[in-house]
Amino acid sequence: MRAAAIAAVAVLALTACGGGADQGAPDSTPASPTTTTASPPPTTTTETATETETATETRTETRTETETAPPPDNGRTAPAGCEVTENWTLRPDVEQGRSGQPIYQVRAGRHECYDRVVFDIRGRAGTGFDVRYVPRVHAEGSGEPLPVAGGAALKAVVRSPAQGTGGQSERPPLATTGAHFFAERHLAAWDALRSVRYAGSFEGQTTFALGAREKLPMRAFTLVDEQRGVRQVVVDIAHH
Repeated sequence: MRAAAIAAVAVLALTACGGGADQGAPDSTPASPTTTTASPPPTTTTETATETETATETRTETRTETETAPPPDNGRTAPAGCEVTENWTLRPDVEQGRSGQPIYQVRAGRHECYDRVVFDIRGRAGTGFDVRYVPRVHAEGSGEPLPVAGGAALKAVVRSPAQGTGGQSERPPLATTGAHFFAERHLAAWDALRSVRYAGSFEGQTTFALGAREKLPMRAFTLVDEQRGVRQVVVDIAHH
C-alpha cells in the first residue's frame, strides 16, 4: 500500500508540472477575422458623392439657362392661345387704293385676344387705309383735336367717303364730326379698345379716332363679305 501511495503522488506531481508549461506558451487562439474591424470599401461613398455633385451641377445649369434666355424679338409674350397676335406691331399699317363707295356703318366687337373695329363699305370694290398711332387725332377740315379715352390714340383713315357726303346725300349721314359711335363708359371694361369717334370725311376719305388702353400691337386689313356684298376695313388691337 505504501508503494501505491508513492506512485500516486508521483503522478500528481507530473500533472502539475505539465499545467505550468501550457500557461507560459504563446496564445494559439487565431486572430479575429479582418472583416469585423476593416472599414467598408470607400468606393460606395465616393460614387454617391459624385452623383450628388453631378445632380447639383445639372440644376445650376438649367437655372442659368432660364435666367439668361433672351426675350422675344417684340419684347412681349402673347398669352397662351393668342399666337395670332405675335407678329402685330406698333408701326403704321398702310394699304394703297381708293373707293368711291360710302362707309355706311361702324361696328366693334370683343374677341379672346383682341378688340376689333369694322368699317362697312357698300359694294365689293377695294379700298385703301392708313392706321397709325399719333399723339392726337384732328378733325378733317377744321383741324380741331379730338381727344379719346385711354392712354393712346389711333388715327384710322379709310380711303372711302362717309355716307351722306361726296354725292351720297340720298342717305342719312354716317355721323356728325366728333360723335362717339359707342359710349365710352361701356368700352371702359374692354381689354384694349376705349373709344371710337368720327373725325369727318373730306375729299373722298374718312377719318376715325380710336382710343386704346395703351400703345398695343395692332393690325389693319380688308376683306369682303360676299353674302352681304360689303367691303370691310378691319382694325384689330391686341389685348397685350
